[in-house]
Amino acid sequence: MTGINRAALGLALALALTAIAGCSDNNFALVGRATMPDRASQPVPDEFVATVERVNTGAREIDLRPNNGRARVVGYSNDTRVMYRGREYLVSQLEPGDIVAMQLRQDSRGNSYTDLIRVQESVRDRDQRRGDTSRPGSGLRTVDGRVEQVDFQRRSFEIRDQSRERVIVSLPSNPQRSDVDRFRALRDGDYVKVEGRFLDRERFELENFLRDNR
Repeated sequence: MTGINRAALGLALALALTAIAGCSDNNFALVGRATMPDRASQPVPDEFVATVERVNTGAREIDLRPNNGRARVVGYSNDTRVMYRGREYLVSQLEPGDIVAMQLRQDSRGNSYTDLIRVQESVRDRDQRRGDTSRPGSGLRTVDGRVEQVDFQRRSFEIRDQSRERVIVSLPSNPQRSDVDRFRALRDGDYVKVEGRFLDRERFELENFLRDNR
């Protein structure tokens, strides 16, 4: 009886192994195959390289000139980041002549905009490398907004620019007498428009007050 049972068990094992082998042949191609990504649902944005011609802070647009091609206008928002040498800057701190690379996207109207700008080469660094210091007013920018706080002791005041970013405006070491008088007359809520240079993301050194202050 025991011999018959062992024979039956051996036959059953042989049949099972044959069935498994057949299934393995049919399913072998599925083992280790990576799932292909859905490229249509994950579009890769273009990287557009061009030279900055002008930054229009009022319209939130940047006029750009690629090396080969026609001028192009690209929009930006308050959330757009500008990165240069590991530091983040305001879009308004871009200068004509800066070479930038950006990821382009399209809004519902088909207009191009960007939320990330990488400065590949700043015009200041390029001019310094060439020994060119002849550009008058290099780096001058215009900032306007409402005064939020005046620090008479440190000869500085805070404003919110059009993009709602805080900017600390300070008088230079040797200011004009007329600018000192205007600074002393500042009060919270006053609208000011000034010209000067950014020292970093928030600090701005005044060159002069512009006439259309109100």
